[in-house]
Amino acid sequence: MDKLKKILLVDDSKATNFFNKTIILKTNCVEEVVLATNGENALQSIQTVAIPEIIFLDLNMPIMNGWEFLEQYDKLSDSCKNTIIVVLLGAKLNEEQERELKSFPQVMEFRDKMLTKEIVLEIVSKYFKNAIN
Repeated sequence: MDKLKKILLVDDSKATNFFNKTIILKTNCVEEVVLATNGENALQSIQTVAIPEIIFLDLNMPIMNGWEFLEQYDKLSDSCKNTIIVVLLGAKLNEEQERELKSFPQVMEFRDKMLTKEIVLEIVSKYFKNAIN
């Protein structure tokens, strides 16, 4: 099994980040889970630390929310964006949010905010065939 190098969790809730990071690490499919507490920190991480294979993104955050992150993310070079799978995490979207989401084709999925091992493994196996046994 080839592990993913990096997954980026973007959420302002320390408890949610702790829980989701623990779940992701229990899957044993990634070497490192990086945390960002808002979209601005996430963009800085992508541009300066290392490009993650997956971004789990919350929508409601201070400083730069998920929608604002996606607008800025869209401006990044294609060589950066083309290797990243973006998964939105949160409660059910309303109709306006569903319409807005369609303007961001880089978002591959929308899932509940609290991850499970099954959800993580499903996403990893769907987009990264070699990362799962």
